[in-house]
Amino acid sequence: MNFLDIIKSSVLHTINSIKFVETYIGEVVEEERLKIKLDEKLFITEDEIVRTSSFMGTIKKGTKLFMLRENGGQRFFIIDTIFDNKNDE
Repeated sequence: MNFLDIIKSSVLHTINSIKFVETYIGEVVEEERLKIKLDEKLFITEDEIVRTSSFMGTIKKGTKLFMLRENGGQRFFIIDTIFDNKNDE
């Protein structure tokens, strides 16, 4: 393997290991000062959330949200609500 192949391999490995965004499903646990539970130990608050025009008002407790987390950042973008049709059977 020549030097150029080593560099190419290293760059490809680095690019493949980078996660540009991560997806999350969160659940609103507090409405007044928005607080969202992402897993058993991870909660985010209003300060870490970027709202889109679809989510400018109050989001009700219990609402499930599809969210993206920016790479290396502490900001979460609310993309949409999740409709769980299993509860309607």
